[in-house]
Amino acid sequence: MTDGASRSTVFITNMASDHDYKSATVYGALRPITTGNYPVFKSGRLLEEIAASLSQSEETDYLLFSGSSFIAGICLAVWLQRHKECKSLLYDKSQRGYASRVIRKSDIIIQLEKARGEDDDE
Repeated sequence: MTDGASRSTVFITNMASDHDYKSATVYGALRPITTGNYPVFKSGRLLEEIAASLSQSEETDYLLFSGSSFIAGICLAVWLQRHKECKSLLYDKSQRGYASRVIRKSDIIIQLEKARGEDDDE
């Protein structure tokens, strides 16, 4: 965001026509990365589409996980190559809306190094 009038964008990993994403609009404007029943076995094409879409993302934007876990995994990997952290949105049934959780690349690295150190101790 460059000024107070700008809004974040909510990138949706795989937008489904039968799901109501309205409660996510409090975080920003909705923008699907993929839609519907995407042919996930065309992984090269999928990666190209995800990279093209997320190349437009900013650190202040959000990644809403929806649909295919394979697509979501690639989206998160691309996001963390582009940014230091990912502000993710997860649906919380009890709140009937989305909750934000931050995933930091540095935290992942720390946990991997910690786990590797524990493996060395054995």
